[in-house]
Amino acid sequence: MSVDVYAGLAERKVNGARAKSASAIAAGRKAAAEAKLGQKFIDTLFAENIRHKALHGGRGSAKSWSVATYLPIRGSQQRKRIVCARQFQNSIRDSSKELIEKRIRSLGMANQYTITDRYIIHDGTKTQFIFVGLERNIESIRSLEGADIVWIEEAKTISAKSMEILLPTVRAAGSELIWTWNPEKPTDPVDRYFREGPPPPRSIVTQVSYRDNPFFENTEMPNEMAVLKAGNHARYMHVWEGEYDVSYETKVFTNVRVGRPDVPADMPPYYGMDFGFGSDPSFVVKVFVFPAEKQIYIANEACGRVTMDQLPHMVRSVTRVDGDQVKCDSSQPGTIEFLQSRGINAQPAKKGPGSVKSGILWLQGYEIIIDPNCEKMQEEAHLYSWMTDKLTNQALSTPVDAFNHGWDATRYATEDVANDTALDDDDTGGVLKLKLW
Repeated sequence: MSVDVYAGLAERKVNGARAKSASAIAAGRKAAAEAKLGQKFIDTLFAENIRHKALHGGRGSAKSWSVATYLPIRGSQQRKRIVCARQFQNSIRDSSKELIEKRIRSLGMANQYTITDRYIIHDGTKTQFIFVGLERNIESIRSLEGADIVWIEEAKTISAKSMEILLPTVRAAGSELIWTWNPEKPTDPVDRYFREGPPPPRSIVTQVSYRDNPFFENTEMPNEMAVLKAGNHARYMHVWEGEYDVSYETKVFTNVRVGRPDVPADMPPYYGMDFGFGSDPSFVVKVFVFPAEKQIYIANEACGRVTMDQLPHMVRSVTRVDGDQVKCDSSQPGTIEFLQSRGINAQPAKKGPGSVKSGILWLQGYEIIIDPNCEKMQEEAHLYSWMTDKLTNQALSTPVDAFNHGWDATRYATEDVANDTALDDDDTGGVLKLKLW
Protein backbone atom coordinates (compact mmCIF):
# COMPACT_ATOMS: atom_id res chain seq x y z
CA MET A 1 0.00 0.00 0.00
CA SER A 2 1.40 3.36 -1.00
CA VAL A 3 2.18 6.26 1.31
CA ASP A 4 -0.62 8.25 -0.29
CA VAL A 5 -3.13 5.50 0.52
CA TYR A 6 -1.95 5.35 4.15
CA ALA A 7 -2.26 9.13 4.40
CA GLY A 8 -5.75 9.02 2.96
CA LEU A 9 -6.88 6.36 5.43
CA ALA A 10 -5.42 8.31 8.35
CA GLU A 11 -7.12 11.49 7.22
CA ARG A 12 -10.48 9.73 6.90
CA LYS A 13 -10.04 8.28 10.39
CA VAL A 14 -9.31 11.70 11.87
CA ASN A 15 -12.22 13.27 10.02
CA GLY A 16 -14.51 10.48 11.21
CA ALA A 17 -13.47 11.03 14.82
CA ARG A 18 -14.04 14.77 14.48
CA ALA A 19 -17.48 14.22 12.98
CA LYS A 20 -18.40 11.83 15.80
CA SER A 21 -17.21 14.32 18.40
CA ALA A 22 -19.09 17.18 16.75
CA SER A 23 -22.24 15.07 16.66
CA ALA A 24 -21.91 14.24 20.36
CA ILE A 25 -21.36 17.89 21.25
CA ALA A 26 -24.42 18.92 19.22
CA ALA A 27 -26.53 16.27 20.94
CA GLY A 28 -25.17 17.38 24.31
CA ARG A 29 -26.02 21.01 23.63
CA LYS A 30 -29.55 20.00 22.69
CA ALA A 31 -29.99 17.96 25.88
CA ALA A 32 -28.59 20.83 27.97
CA ALA A 33 -30.96 23.31 26.34
CA GLU A 34 -33.89 21.00 27.06
CA ALA A 35 -32.74 20.91 30.70
CA LYS A 36 -32.88 24.75 30.63
CA LEU A 37 -29.17 25.31 31.09
CA GLY A 38 -28.29 28.98 30.61
CA GLN A 39 -26.72 29.85 27.26
CA LYS A 40 -23.47 31.04 28.84
CA PHE A 41 -23.08 27.65 30.51
CA ILE A 42 -23.84 25.77 27.30
CA ASP A 43 -21.34 27.82 25.30
CA THR A 44 -18.62 27.35 27.93
CA LEU A 45 -19.10 23.75 28.98
CA PHE A 46 -19.70 22.30 25.52
CA ALA A 47 -16.88 24.25 23.86
CA GLU A 48 -14.51 21.95 21.94
CA ASN A 49 -10.72 21.73 22.22
CA ILE A 50 -10.73 23.71 25.48
CA ARG A 51 -8.50 22.68 28.38
CA HIS A 52 -9.80 25.05 31.09
CA LYS A 53 -13.47 25.98 31.49
CA ALA A 54 -13.63 28.57 34.28
CA LEU A 55 -16.98 29.82 35.58
CA HIS A 56 -16.97 32.51 38.25
CA GLY A 57 -19.78 34.64 39.59
CA GLY A 58 -22.08 35.50 42.44
CA ARG A 59 -24.60 33.63 44.49
CA GLY A 60 -27.62 32.12 42.75
CA SER A 61 -25.98 31.79 39.34
CA ALA A 62 -26.46 27.99 39.21
CA LYS A 63 -22.79 27.19 38.57
CA SER A 64 -22.76 23.88 40.43
CA TRP A 65 -26.20 22.92 39.14
CA SER A 66 -25.12 23.56 35.57
CA VAL A 67 -21.89 21.55 35.80
CA ALA A 68 -23.77 18.74 37.57
CA THR A 69 -26.09 18.72 34.55
CA TYR A 70 -23.30 18.79 31.97
CA LEU A 71 -21.29 15.90 33.43
CA PRO A 72 -23.96 13.15 33.26
CA ILE A 73 -24.82 14.20 29.71
CA ARG A 74 -21.18 13.93 28.59
CA GLY A 75 -20.71 10.73 30.55
CA SER A 76 -23.64 9.13 28.74
CA GLN A 77 -22.10 9.83 25.31
CA GLN A 78 -18.58 8.50 25.69
CA ARG A 79 -16.51 6.71 28.29
CA LYS A 80 -15.04 9.28 30.65
CA ARG A 81 -13.17 9.20 33.92
CA ILE A 82 -14.68 12.15 35.79
CA VAL A 83 -13.14 13.44 39.00
CA CYS A 84 -15.14 15.82 41.19
CA ALA A 85 -12.64 17.54 43.47
CA ARG A 86 -12.74 20.14 46.20
CA GLN A 87 -10.21 21.35 48.73
CA PHE A 88 -12.03 19.98 51.79
CA GLN A 89 -13.81 16.63 51.70
CA ASN A 90 -13.71 14.47 54.79
CA SER A 91 -16.39 12.08 53.59
CA ILE A 92 -18.46 11.41 50.51
CA ARG A 93 -21.33 13.42 51.99
CA ASP A 94 -19.18 16.55 51.69
CA SER A 95 -18.88 16.06 47.93
CA SER A 96 -21.02 17.01 44.94
CA LYS A 97 -22.20 13.40 44.60
CA GLU A 98 -25.71 14.04 45.92
CA LEU A 99 -26.21 16.97 43.55
CA ILE A 100 -25.07 14.89 40.57
CA GLU A 101 -27.41 12.07 41.60
CA LYS A 102 -30.32 14.53 41.66
CA ARG A 103 -29.44 15.86 38.23
CA ILE A 104 -29.20 12.32 36.82
CA ARG A 105 -32.73 11.63 38.04
CA SER A 106 -34.03 14.97 36.75
CA LEU A 107 -32.50 14.30 33.34
CA GLY A 108 -34.33 10.98 33.12
CA MET A 109 -31.05 9.04 33.19
CA ALA A 110 -31.60 7.05 36.38
CA ASN A 111 -31.93 3.84 34.37
CA GLN A 112 -28.57 4.48 32.68
CA TYR A 113 -26.41 4.97 35.78
CA THR A 114 -25.52 2.66 38.66
CA ILE A 115 -25.04 4.62 41.87
CA THR A 116 -23.08 3.12 44.77
CA ASP A 117 -22.02 4.61 48.10
CA ARG A 118 -18.82 5.99 46.60
CA TYR A 119 -19.11 5.96 42.82
CA ILE A 120 -21.45 6.68 39.93
CA ILE A 121 -21.02 4.51 36.81
CA HIS A 122 -22.78 4.67 33.45
CA ASP A 123 -23.96 1.19 32.50
CA GLY A 124 -23.38 1.68 28.78
CA THR A 125 -20.29 3.84 28.32
CA LYS A 126 -18.69 2.77 31.64
CA THR A 127 -18.09 6.41 32.56
CA GLN A 128 -17.05 6.58 36.21
CA PHE A 129 -17.44 9.49 38.65
CA ILE A 130 -14.88 9.74 41.46
CA PHE A 131 -15.07 12.19 44.39
CA VAL A 132 -11.93 13.41 46.14
CA GLY A 133 -10.73 16.04 48.59
CA LEU A 134 -7.42 17.74 47.87
CA GLU A 135 -6.54 18.88 51.39
CA ARG A 136 -6.07 15.41 52.88
CA ASN A 137 -5.67 13.33 49.73
CA ILE A 138 -3.34 15.52 47.73
CA GLU A 139 -0.84 12.72 47.17
CA SER A 140 -3.58 10.42 45.86
CA ILE A 141 -4.30 12.98 43.14
CA ARG A 142 -1.01 11.94 41.55
CA SER A 143 -2.63 8.64 40.60
CA LEU A 144 -5.40 10.34 38.60
CA GLU A 145 -3.40 10.88 35.43
CA GLY A 146 -6.12 9.10 33.48
CA ALA A 147 -8.85 11.60 34.36
CA ASP A 148 -10.69 12.97 31.32
CA ILE A 149 -12.70 15.64 33.15
CA VAL A 150 -11.92 17.21 36.51
CA TRP A 151 -14.43 19.51 38.17
CA ILE A 152 -12.85 21.73 40.83
CA GLU A 153 -15.77 22.96 42.90
CA GLU A 154 -15.50 25.98 45.23
CA ALA A 155 -12.21 26.71 43.53
CA LYS A 156 -11.59 29.87 45.56
CA THR A 157 -10.54 27.60 48.46
CA ILE A 158 -8.02 25.63 46.37
CA SER A 159 -4.51 26.15 47.68
CA ALA A 160 -1.52 26.97 45.52
CA LYS A 161 0.00 23.62 46.51
CA SER A 162 -3.09 21.74 45.32
CA MET A 163 -3.01 23.55 41.98
CA GLU A 164 0.71 22.86 41.54
CA ILE A 165 0.07 19.12 41.86
CA LEU A 166 -3.29 18.96 40.10
CA LEU A 167 -2.44 20.84 36.89
CA PRO A 168 0.40 18.62 35.63
CA THR A 169 -1.33 15.47 36.89
CA VAL A 170 -4.39 15.84 34.67
CA ARG A 171 -2.60 15.31 31.38
CA ALA A 172 -4.65 12.82 29.35
CA ALA A 173 -5.10 13.83 25.73
CA GLY A 174 -8.19 15.99 25.39
CA SER A 175 -8.68 16.26 29.16
CA GLU A 176 -10.51 19.25 30.55
CA LEU A 177 -10.66 21.02 33.91
CA ILE A 178 -13.84 22.80 34.98
CA TRP A 179 -13.43 25.47 37.66
CA THR A 180 -16.39 27.01 39.51
CA TRP A 181 -16.14 29.60 42.26
CA ASN A 182 -17.54 32.72 43.88
CA PRO A 183 -14.66 35.23 43.77
CA GLU A 184 -13.43 36.63 47.06
CA LYS A 185 -9.94 38.10 46.68
CA PRO A 186 -7.85 38.81 43.57
CA THR A 187 -4.93 37.17 45.39
CA ASP A 188 -6.62 33.76 45.63
CA PRO A 189 -4.64 31.22 43.55
CA VAL A 190 -7.50 30.47 41.15
CA ASP A 191 -8.07 34.17 40.45
CA ARG A 192 -4.38 34.78 39.88
CA TYR A 193 -4.27 31.87 37.46
CA PHE A 194 -7.27 32.88 35.37
CA ARG A 195 -7.93 36.58 35.95
CA GLU A 196 -4.73 38.40 36.94
CA GLY A 197 -3.42 38.52 33.39
CA PRO A 198 -4.08 36.68 30.14
CA PRO A 199 -5.58 33.26 30.94
CA PRO A 200 -3.63 30.11 30.10
CA PRO A 201 -3.88 28.73 26.54
CA ARG A 202 -7.08 26.95 25.51
CA SER A 203 -9.13 28.54 28.28
CA ILE A 204 -12.59 30.02 28.49
CA VAL A 205 -13.18 32.29 31.49
CA THR A 206 -16.86 33.17 31.88
CA GLN A 207 -18.50 35.45 34.41
CA VAL A 208 -22.06 34.47 35.34
CA SER A 209 -24.70 35.83 37.70
CA TYR A 210 -28.19 35.13 38.93
CA ARG A 211 -29.42 36.47 35.57
CA ASP A 212 -28.05 33.31 33.95
CA ASN A 213 -30.13 31.09 36.22
CA PRO A 214 -33.54 30.46 34.59
CA PHE A 215 -34.96 29.23 37.91
CA PHE A 216 -33.77 32.12 40.08
CA GLU A 217 -37.15 33.83 40.36
CA ASN A 218 -38.73 30.56 41.53
CA THR A 219 -36.62 30.53 44.71
CA GLU A 220 -36.43 32.58 47.90
CA MET A 221 -33.15 34.12 46.77
CA PRO A 222 -34.64 37.29 45.21
CA ASN A 223 -35.92 38.28 48.66
CA GLU A 224 -32.50 37.68 50.23
CA MET A 225 -30.86 39.68 47.46
CA ALA A 226 -33.24 42.62 47.92
CA VAL A 227 -32.56 42.78 51.66
CA LEU A 228 -28.80 42.88 51.19
CA LYS A 229 -28.97 45.33 48.28
CA ALA A 230 -31.01 47.76 50.38
CA GLY A 231 -28.86 47.39 53.49
CA ASN A 232 -25.32 47.10 52.15
CA HIS A 233 -24.81 47.75 48.44
CA ALA A 234 -21.10 46.95 48.45
CA ARG A 235 -21.79 43.53 49.94
CA TYR A 236 -24.57 43.03 47.40
CA MET A 237 -22.11 43.66 44.57
CA HIS A 238 -19.79 41.02 45.98
CA VAL A 239 -22.35 38.41 47.00
CA TRP A 240 -24.76 38.61 44.07
CA GLU A 241 -22.80 40.25 41.25
CA GLY A 242 -19.59 38.31 41.91
CA GLU A 243 -17.25 41.27 42.38
CA TYR A 244 -14.22 40.93 44.60
CA ASP A 245 -14.81 41.43 48.30
CA VAL A 246 -13.59 44.99 48.75
CA SER A 247 -15.94 45.70 51.67
CA TYR A 248 -14.03 43.68 54.27
CA GLU A 249 -14.73 46.28 56.94
CA THR A 250 -18.49 45.73 56.68
CA LYS A 251 -18.34 42.04 57.58
CA VAL A 252 -19.72 41.39 61.04
CA PHE A 253 -17.13 38.69 61.76
CA THR A 254 -13.63 39.06 60.39
CA ASN A 255 -12.15 36.85 63.12
CA VAL A 256 -13.05 33.58 61.38
CA ARG A 257 -11.06 30.77 59.83
CA VAL A 258 -11.81 27.22 58.67
CA GLY A 259 -10.13 24.45 60.63
CA ARG A 260 -10.49 21.54 63.04
CA PRO A 261 -8.72 21.95 66.40
CA ASP A 262 -8.14 19.05 68.78
CA VAL A 263 -10.97 18.88 71.31
CA PRO A 264 -10.25 17.25 74.70
CA ALA A 265 -12.46 14.22 75.30
CA ASP A 266 -13.85 15.72 78.50
CA MET A 267 -14.70 19.13 77.01
CA PRO A 268 -18.48 19.68 76.99
CA PRO A 269 -20.16 20.94 73.83
CA TYR A 270 -22.77 23.67 73.72
CA TYR A 271 -25.78 23.57 71.43
CA GLY A 272 -27.93 26.35 70.02
CA MET A 273 -30.91 26.48 67.70
CA ASP A 274 -32.54 29.24 65.69
CA PHE A 275 -36.05 28.47 64.48
CA GLY A 276 -36.95 29.12 60.87
CA PHE A 277 -40.07 30.84 59.70
CA GLY A 278 -41.34 31.32 56.15
CA SER A 279 -38.32 31.42 53.87
CA ASP A 280 -35.85 31.42 56.78
CA PRO A 281 -34.24 28.06 57.64
CA SER A 282 -33.92 26.45 61.05
CA PHE A 283 -30.30 26.16 62.19
CA VAL A 284 -28.64 23.97 64.85
CA VAL A 285 -24.99 24.27 65.89
CA LYS A 286 -22.59 22.36 68.12
CA VAL A 287 -19.97 24.61 69.69
CA PHE A 288 -16.87 24.18 71.85
CA VAL A 289 -15.40 27.10 73.78
CA PHE A 290 -11.68 27.34 74.61
CA PRO A 291 -11.54 30.17 77.20
CA ALA A 292 -7.76 30.16 77.69
CA GLU A 293 -7.06 30.26 73.96
CA LYS A 294 -9.94 32.70 73.35
CA GLN A 295 -11.28 30.38 70.65
CA ILE A 296 -14.74 29.17 69.68
CA TYR A 297 -14.99 26.06 67.53
CA ILE A 298 -18.20 25.48 65.58
CA ALA A 299 -17.93 21.71 65.13
CA ASN A 300 -21.22 20.64 63.57
CA GLU A 301 -24.35 22.09 62.02
CA ALA A 302 -27.75 21.23 60.59
CA CYS A 303 -29.65 23.72 58.48
CA GLY A 304 -32.78 23.64 56.37
CA ARG A 305 -36.40 24.58 55.89
CA VAL A 306 -38.19 21.72 57.63
CA THR A 307 -41.62 21.05 59.08
CA MET A 308 -42.32 21.04 62.81
CA ASP A 309 -42.35 17.24 62.86
CA GLN A 310 -38.87 17.16 61.31
CA LEU A 311 -37.27 19.44 63.92
CA PRO A 312 -36.45 16.67 66.47
CA HIS A 313 -34.57 14.72 63.80
CA MET A 314 -32.66 17.86 62.83
CA VAL A 315 -31.61 18.43 66.45
CA ARG A 316 -30.58 14.80 66.97
CA SER A 317 -28.39 14.93 63.85
CA VAL A 318 -26.16 17.33 65.79
CA THR A 319 -26.49 16.46 69.50
CA ARG A 320 -25.07 13.36 71.19
CA VAL A 321 -28.00 12.34 73.40
CA ASP A 322 -31.44 13.75 74.16
CA GLY A 323 -30.19 15.00 77.53
CA ASP A 324 -27.90 17.54 75.87
CA GLN A 325 -29.24 21.02 76.51
CA VAL A 326 -30.11 23.01 73.40
CA LYS A 327 -30.56 26.76 73.86
CA CYS A 328 -33.30 27.92 71.50
CA ASP A 329 -34.87 31.07 70.18
CA SER A 330 -37.18 32.12 73.02
CA SER A 331 -39.55 33.96 70.68
CA GLN A 332 -41.22 30.62 69.84
CA PRO A 333 -42.14 29.01 73.19
CA GLY A 334 -44.61 26.70 71.46
CA THR A 335 -41.85 25.19 69.35
CA ILE A 336 -39.67 24.73 72.43
CA GLU A 337 -42.52 22.93 74.21
CA PHE A 338 -43.00 20.71 71.16
CA LEU A 339 -39.31 19.71 71.19
CA GLN A 340 -39.50 19.01 74.92
CA SER A 341 -42.53 16.78 74.34
CA ARG A 342 -40.40 14.80 71.86
CA GLY A 343 -37.61 14.23 74.39
CA ILE A 344 -35.31 17.10 73.39
CA ASN A 345 -33.83 19.13 76.27
CA ALA A 346 -34.72 22.43 74.62
CA GLN A 347 -34.41 25.55 76.76
CA PRO A 348 -35.19 29.19 75.93
CA ALA A 349 -32.27 31.54 75.40
CA LYS A 350 -32.23 34.83 77.26
CA LYS A 351 -33.20 37.57 74.82
CA GLY A 352 -33.78 41.23 75.43
CA PRO A 353 -32.97 44.73 74.21
CA GLY A 354 -29.41 44.83 72.90
CA SER A 355 -28.86 41.08 73.22
CA VAL A 356 -27.99 40.66 69.53
CA LYS A 357 -25.34 43.36 69.54
CA SER A 358 -23.86 42.40 72.89
CA GLY A 359 -23.64 38.79 71.70
CA ILE A 360 -21.92 39.89 68.50
CA LEU A 361 -19.43 41.98 70.45
CA TRP A 362 -18.57 39.03 72.69
CA LEU A 363 -18.08 36.69 69.74
CA GLN A 364 -15.85 39.28 68.07
CA GLY A 365 -13.47 38.94 71.01
CA TYR A 366 -12.73 35.30 70.15
CA GLU A 367 -11.10 33.58 67.22
CA ILE A 368 -13.91 31.61 65.61
CA ILE A 369 -12.93 28.33 63.96
CA ILE A 370 -15.50 26.72 61.67
CA ASP A 371 -15.19 23.04 60.81
CA PRO A 372 -14.68 22.33 57.07
CA ASN A 373 -17.90 20.29 57.11
CA CYS A 374 -19.98 23.28 58.27
CA GLU A 375 -20.53 24.80 54.85
CA LYS A 376 -23.62 26.83 55.74
CA MET A 377 -21.82 28.39 58.70
CA GLN A 378 -18.88 29.26 56.46
CA GLU A 379 -21.28 30.88 54.03
CA GLU A 380 -22.87 32.97 56.76
CA ALA A 381 -19.46 34.01 58.06
CA HIS A 382 -18.70 35.32 54.61
CA LEU A 383 -22.05 37.04 54.02
CA TYR A 384 -23.22 38.39 57.40
CA SER A 385 -22.62 42.14 57.24
CA TRP A 386 -23.34 45.52 58.77
CA MET A 387 -25.78 47.91 57.18
CA THR A 388 -24.12 50.85 55.46
CA ASP A 389 -24.98 54.51 55.21
CA LYS A 390 -26.46 55.16 51.77
CA LEU A 391 -24.60 58.47 51.40
CA THR A 392 -21.17 57.66 52.82
CA ASN A 393 -21.16 53.85 52.36
CA GLN A 394 -19.71 53.64 55.88
CA ALA A 395 -20.64 50.70 58.07
CA LEU A 396 -23.36 51.26 60.64
CA SER A 397 -23.63 49.34 63.92
CA THR A 398 -26.78 47.47 62.90
CA PRO A 399 -26.38 44.14 61.09
CA VAL A 400 -28.36 43.33 57.96
CA ASP A 401 -31.12 40.89 58.87
CA ALA A 402 -29.88 38.17 56.52
CA PHE A 403 -27.40 35.27 56.67
CA ASN A 404 -27.57 35.35 60.47
CA HIS A 405 -29.40 32.15 61.43
CA GLY A 406 -26.28 30.17 62.31
CA TRP A 407 -24.87 33.15 64.19
CA ASP A 408 -28.08 33.50 66.20
CA ALA A 409 -27.83 29.81 67.09
CA THR A 410 -24.17 30.32 68.07
CA ARG A 411 -25.10 33.24 70.32
CA TYR A 412 -27.75 31.12 72.03
CA ALA A 413 -25.34 28.21 72.46
CA THR A 414 -22.64 30.31 74.12
CA GLU A 415 -24.76 32.65 76.22
CA ASP A 416 -23.96 30.85 79.49
CA VAL A 417 -20.22 31.28 78.98
CA ALA A 418 -20.32 34.70 77.36
CA ASN A 419 -18.82 37.64 79.18
CA ASP A 420 -21.31 40.23 80.32
CA THR A 421 -21.05 42.98 77.74
CA ALA A 422 -22.41 46.35 78.73
CA LEU A 423 -24.27 48.37 76.17
CA ASP A 424 -23.62 52.04 75.84
CA ASP A 425 -26.88 53.44 77.17
CA ASP A 426 -26.22 57.08 76.41
CA ASP A 427 -27.77 59.09 73.63
CA THR A 428 -27.06 56.38 71.05
CA GLY A 429 -30.22 54.63 72.23
CA GLY A 430 -28.42 51.44 73.20
CA VAL A 431 -26.54 51.01 69.91
CA LEU A 432 -23.05 49.63 70.35
CA LYS A 433 -20.12 51.70 69.24
CA LEU A 434 -18.41 48.75 67.63
CA LYS A 435 -14.83 48.67 66.54
CA LEU A 436 -14.64 46.84 63.21
CA TRP A 437 -11.55 44.72 62.81
